[in-house]
Amino acid sequence: MKQVFKQYRAVAAMLAAILLLSVGLTVLTGGFSFGSEQADGKTVLATTYPIYVAAQNVLGDDTSVTLHRLDGVASGCLHDYQLSPSDRRRAQEADLILMNGAGAEIFLHGLIEESKCVDTSANLDLLCAEHDHDHAEGDHHHEEAYNEHIWLSPARYAKQVEAVLKALCILNPEMTAVYEGNAYTYYRKIDRIAFEVETYRRALSGKPCILFHDSMSYLAADLGLDVKLTLSVEGESGLSAADLRQVEALAAEFPDLLLFYDGQYPQRYDGVGGTAVVLNTAVIGEGTADDWLTAMQHNMKEIQKVTGVSP
Repeated sequence: MKQVFKQYRAVAAMLAAILLLSVGLTVLTGGFSFGSEQADGKTVLATTYPIYVAAQNVLGDDTSVTLHRLDGVASGCLHDYQLSPSDRRRAQEADLILMNGAGAEIFLHGLIEESKCVDTSANLDLLCAEHDHDHAEGDHHHEEAYNEHIWLSPARYAKQVEAVLKALCILNPEMTAVYEGNAYTYYRKIDRIAFEVETYRRALSGKPCILFHDSMSYLAADLGLDVKLTLSVEGESGLSAADLRQVEALAAEFPDLLLFYDGQYPQRYDGVGGTAVVLNTAVIGEGTADDWLTAMQHNMKEIQKVTGVSP
């Protein structure tokens, strides 16, 4: 637990360092390139909604860069996404593509220059995928599948925002000071959520739970929960009879069992026992810079109800 707490405190230390130290980004463009030196008319494409929100916060009121997100993505989860003609054109025309990473953007492989793509999951501690989501025939497969729902871990999301910051500063170096100030403001909000997660971890560590979607795996790990079963309930699909029996057996074995539901899917199994916790996975929003924060504040309120602990 102390190690996890140190991880969250490290986020705050990172924020101060970013504000106080010049990153010298104008000389670090060897990793990727963005075309001409002028920022006017530059376009940035975010592949997932949480990364789009992160870029919104870093850009702030800057109008010299146009930010887009993939039109064809109904949510932040990309495992069922097929690149549409309009999104392909948007990706090809973008000066910078901010990717969630963790293997989520397999549909871009071989279609877009790698030089303009930034993987915000690089060097993060990733969880292995609990389920191998189906992909269309001909899709690329990875040697090791990772869970791409990184943004529900505040500490990891802060590092994704840092990657967004660095990329945007390279794209538009004259705005570096502004972007760093914007990012620092956002980091402080993320750190507040990270503090709440750590507070609830102390009350929930080791508590048994079932995840009805692996979108919540990172948050469950941050909370120290003992995940007994991870299922994949999506769209209109429900549990199989065998899965339902597993859920019922676990609920009978563990009276304090928590049932974590992804709020974007309607299925609920109220009759099996346990305590339901419906979470907002921050993949759908109003298009505002506060959408990730709003989602996580909702989640903290729901978890507070379970723990009875005030942050």
